[in-house]
Amino acid sequence: MLFLFYTFFLILVIYLLIISTNIQIRVENLKYNESHINQEYQISIYLYILSKIPIFKLKLTQNKFEKLNQKKHIKEKIKEKMQKEKYDIDFKEIIKNIKIQINQLNFKIELGTENLILTSFLIPIISTILAIIVQKTRNKNNKQNFEVTPIYKNKNIINFQLEGIFKIKMIHIITTICILKKKRRVEKYERASNRRSYDYSYE
Repeated sequence: MLFLFYTFFLILVIYLLIISTNIQIRVENLKYNESHINQEYQISIYLYILSKIPIFKLKLTQNKFEKLNQKKHIKEKIKEKMQKEKYDIDFKEIIKNIKIQINQLNFKIELGTENLILTSFLIPIISTILAIIVQKTRNKNNKQNFEVTPIYKNKNIINFQLEGIFKIKMIHIITTICILKKKRRVEKYERASNRRSYDYSYE
């Protein structure tokens, strides 16, 4: 009985830690100007437990990305390992399904196309889309600022500046991965069932 109690207590503690763990991403001074990204930007990734206690921190800069890109053998080893272990998780699907909370946002975008009428048409559409996204993901206690400015120069131009703090709950990532893995297993089972049905049809 005592063993069951301790087991239940341990599971409860682990569960509480998981639901209170979140990933915070801070983007500072990220600028994209006519196909060039500034060298001074910084992306910091923090892992918090109990929503406030930091237990991990990773800072990414342009120099670190360049050094990592030069180490081709590391990328090849990671790719090789993923193929060997047969990882079938679609990371694009995970990113699409997780819920991101915007704690702070300062986003400015300048857009221009070769067609001035098209530019005038796109600006309100992009502004509306951004407003909907920010409204759904923003933290009500903080203010978010974004600007969409047209550039009328008869050429295709996209410039933007981004600073912000974004939070993702770990439980959302785990839940999304479990759902996707279950979906993959169901799809594999259905394909296997279909193949067996076709086999029987030839008898």
